Amino acid sequence: MTPSEARALLNAADLVFGDDDEIEHGAQTLNMNDVWAWATSWGEYVPNEELPTLADLVVRYGWCGVLYWTSERHNGMRSAFEDINRWIEFVRAEERIIENNLSSSKRAYLKQCYTIGGE
Repeated sequence: MTPSEARALLNAADLVFGDDDEIEHGAQTLNMNDVWAWATSWGEYVPNEELPTLADLVVRYGWCGVLYWTSERHNGMRSAFEDINRWIEFVRAEERIIENNLSSSKRAYLKQCYTIGGE
């Protein structure tokens, strides 16, 4: 996926602020308000080279992929909200499986368990 296609996907999914004069690079800035704690205003800029990676995570995991991507960019940052943390842990666990078993056929039959809420 090209950066332009990824940008369009993030916009269509309503994950970015969009082209807004008040927000610099709004078409590439994730709306992360109230994600890490209540009453927080947060926009996470997505560099061009990261757009395809983020879009791939969104296709696979939806909003959970966005949370994971942002957490990873900030050294495993956690939220004040445990549901957010569980979603991040879910994607992190699945991404470890993908890294170790590249073939989707092998992953489909892989019997592996993990615990969410253990980090």
